[in-house]
Amino acid sequence: MLEGKSKPKIVVAALVEKDGKFLLTKEVLESGKEYWIVPGGGLEFGESLDNAVKREIKEETNLDIEIKEFAGFQEAIVPQYNYHTVIFFYRALSKNESLLLEDNILEARFFTKEEIKNLNLVDSSRRFLERIEII
Repeated sequence: MLEGKSKPKIVVAALVEKDGKFLLTKEVLESGKEYWIVPGGGLEFGESLDNAVKREIKEETNLDIEIKEFAGFQEAIVPQYNYHTVIFFYRALSKNESLLLEDNILEARFFTKEEIKNLNLVDSSRRFLERIEII
């Protein structure tokens, strides 16, 4: 049944807030299209979810964060790209202001709720932001 398929990947992501605005990153995804996403990345072996989300946000944006809360999880399955993840979402506060982007990140910005509504969001981020009533 799993022949030719990879195993699901565990991903952590954090909606980082600063001064009433929310951090999103722009990346090119498997489809070759650019999307805004809630930043995060893969869990490493032996790493806790909390430590993973702090590490990923630091690696991608250079921000140190304070976790406010675990905000839920969801699956993202995209068969045409052999992509299956379980995403653990957090809400967090930025502890510093110096954005420095990882190479695969095209752009990172803090947006108001109103601005986020008009962005080209990846589906998993859009569903999360709708569920927590950001959009």
